[in-house]
Amino acid sequence: MRVVPLALLLCLLLAGVSQAVAIYGEPAKRGWWWYELPAPPSEEDDMPEAPPESNESAPARLSPEILRDLHPDAFQAYMQAMEKEAVRRPTVDNVRHYYEVQNIARQKAAAFTHVAEYVWQKYPEISVAKDYPLAAPGRAALTSAQVEERRQLLAAAREDFALLYFHAPDCPFCREQEQILRYFSERFGWTVRPVDTARRPDLAARFGVETVPALLLIHRESPEYLPVAAGVTSAAEIEARLYRGIRYLGGQVGPQDFGLYDFQRGGGFDPAWTPPATP
Repeated sequence: MRVVPLALLLCLLLAGVSQAVAIYGEPAKRGWWWYELPAPPSEEDDMPEAPPESNESAPARLSPEILRDLHPDAFQAYMQAMEKEAVRRPTVDNVRHYYEVQNIARQKAAAFTHVAEYVWQKYPEISVAKDYPLAAPGRAALTSAQVEERRQLLAAAREDFALLYFHAPDCPFCREQEQILRYFSERFGWTVRPVDTARRPDLAARFGVETVPALLLIHRESPEYLPVAAGVTSAAEIEARLYRGIRYLGGQVGPQDFGLYDFQRGGGFDPAWTPPATP
């Protein structure tokens, strides 16, 4: 058996102690990955922060005479300030004053309404009552004028325009649309060309058709076209949209007056019409 000298043994022991001190002197590993759960939040941490105290004083009260002549923006700001003050301090005096301000607002609105009715009656040229009647006979006359103008245009344009009808064999809605198109074609004598998207995907891609049934208005002498409808559409709606599309492709209207009828030119719905100056 070999005997280790005492001096060597002491050196080894001192070296081990120094290494242990160096290791354990490092900062300890802390956190979730070292199996240390975070401390639960205290009740103080869960408490929301209190809003800062407002040092705003109540706005100065204005008399009814001043309020009636106040600029609308200033009046609205004052009424909102009175509402906030009444909510912050709901005393009888604050709440009453807020409703007094509201009452003045109602009176000013009523005055404006009465003057507007007087102006419409005295200057009928700036009113739309003549263009959009509310009485039943007037409504019937308006509808009749619209239908007659559409009928005449569709009859005159059937030689220059055609309707493309995109459908698919497995489309249940297309069968319903086909019955509507059959009625429309018999009534106006229009050419309706069916396009099976399963057989002609190139045409569907060319015109950007992504759903069926779909209707497209084309011009015989021009490459321009305009979508008419997507999905099952009634005959009356097809008629109205074709009317607008024909006038647009023919250059008679633009986007600004797209839905305007000829008999409405120079009226309240004409965006280019300026009413005569009043004396």
